[in-house]
Amino acid sequence: MPFGQVPLLEVDGKKIDQSTAICRHLAKQFGLTGRNDWEDLEIDATVDTIHDFRM
Repeated sequence: MPFGQVPLLEVDGKKIDQSTAICRHLAKQFGLTGRNDWEDLEIDATVDTIHDFRM
């Protein structure tokens, strides 16, 4: 594990352990993104706001 933490995602032998990046990647893979660039931006803003509250 790059930082010795979970969650960890491995794709084609490459590993990443940043949870927000993993969530965004999985959302793209499973069609759970916005219908356009503006909706994607709103989703990212919401996720970032929640992340700020958790810190």
